Amino acid sequence: MTSVSDPKFITEDYLRQHFGLAHGSEIQLTPGCRFTPAAHGLLNDKNIKVRWRDEKGQMFIAESRSVSNDESADVLVKVHPLKSNNIRPKNGCLLCGSEVVDKPALMTHLNDKLLVPKTHPRIELRGKLDSCISYCVIVQTQMEESPPMLKGFVADIRSYLGHVLQAEVTERELELPGLGDFCADTIHQWSHYPLKYLEHDHMLPDVSYGPLVAQLNYLRALIRELELISSRVFLDASMQLSRPDIIAGLNRLSSAVYVVMILTWQCQNGKQSLLGELHNGTA
Repeated sequence: MTSVSDPKFITEDYLRQHFGLAHGSEIQLTPGCRFTPAAHGLLNDKNIKVRWRDEKGQMFIAESRSVSNDESADVLVKVHPLKSNNIRPKNGCLLCGSEVVDKPALMTHLNDKLLVPKTHPRIELRGKLDSCISYCVIVQTQMEESPPMLKGFVADIRSYLGHVLQAEVTERELELPGLGDFCADTIHQWSHYPLKYLEHDHMLPDVSYGPLVAQLNYLRALIRELELISSRVFLDASMQLSRPDIIAGLNRLSSAVYVVMILTWQCQNGKQSLLGELHNGTA
């Protein structure tokens, strides 16, 4: 989570304490921060993107600019908060391809080139993604007392939902989600055999697990709804999926939330040591 109190120098320990750091995820920091060599190496190794957000909510990315014939330097460039560029989208009509001078309220951008009605299935999917991201943030606000590792996991889940949205809009390939230092296949194994790996059998919704587990379970259910909606949107008349990466990603993401549910319950019952055992590969 970005904070105005981010230190001047960002260390590897600071990154691990405040972010989930799943491979390919994104973090936000205050402009002006610098990285220690170890922190910089960690971000590069995990292919983690950094965006910079100031006190006014303005978003920046670092771009390499030439300062001389043989030297370059990173410069912060302001971008749209919802995108990674400032390219103004065109208003091409999906039906005829002509430029729409005055965009009707009924229409919105499918991508940077085409306008479609807001009833378009992909636009409906984006609306559901928006709702799911919003609820994930609500869950994050309820995790102040949770161990840093679990807070990092949910930060990774929030980051991945943003990647799903970006991948759908830009039509780029979506990777499977991980949590912190754990890859997608490891999380998949945990979710299928929780008693073996997490020391607790499969969970069914129940009031006895408490409010935070209930909120995480609702987040899991919302992601499952996203998976079903995506299946309808991207399945053609020949029963072929045009975006199997998004379907698979959402399927694995719901399993990741399920893992966090079980770990949250375990920690609430005094089994925080399980997190260390998982990190050390002994669970």
